[in-house]
Amino acid sequence: MSALAQFILCFVVLQMSAEIFAANQCSGNLCDQLTPRSCLDHLKRCSTSEGNYKIYNENDNCLYSVYCDMVPETAAAWTLVESFALSHKDEDPFRKHPFKTNAPVNKKSANFNRYRMSQPQMSSLKSVSTHWRATCSFPIDGIDGRDQARANFQDFDIMTFLGNGAMNVSNALQDGGQLSMHTCSQHIDSSHGGCQFVPTAGAVAGEDNFGFPKIINPNFRCHENVNSTTNWWFGGYQCS
Repeated sequence: MSALAQFILCFVVLQMSAEIFAANQCSGNLCDQLTPRSCLDHLKRCSTSEGNYKIYNENDNCLYSVYCDMVPETAAAWTLVESFALSHKDEDPFRKHPFKTNAPVNKKSANFNRYRMSQPQMSSLKSVSTHWRATCSFPIDGIDGRDQARANFQDFDIMTFLGNGAMNVSNALQDGGQLSMHTCSQHIDSSHGGCQFVPTAGAVAGEDNFGFPKIINPNFRCHENVNSTTNWWFGGYQCS
């Protein structure tokens, strides 16, 4: 490589470095191209371990630490957007606010006990996600097919929906009924009919699952004890 070529290469690298990272701030035209915007971007770059990663939020040009669940076996990755322990069930962000509203909690420090992204963070993440899911006590139970829900944003957009309506889910075991949100957080009224599931066994009349936990059912993993957590995620698949 000639001296001129080396000079040009070094100049470009230095320019990119100066443009991209400054503490937790990201600015410049190259940011949205070179920094991961979701956990799926990290998976595509061969990061396969679950844990904390940084992603870029295009709405405020900042980098945020998020929690990622990597599933390389199915080429999927999920980013935690909200999680709260049952002991925090009566706090406004987890009881009165659907994802359409802005009610952040510890938005810069993803955790399972008490956390919710800001609405701009969710909006940025949703723009590069295809699916959403809800789980219970993920750090303990993981994903085993019980007490979870998953759907495609195209089929049911939980970021814009307000009201009551049947949900089109591809996996929701021990949960049926209708998804509800208006002046309360998104949740599934499992004792209501209207879906392909029959959630009567072990159910409690009027129970609220995955949010707005006004009526709880200890048979539901998110409600087993005060340390049980409700977890919401946005994600996608490499081939989707």
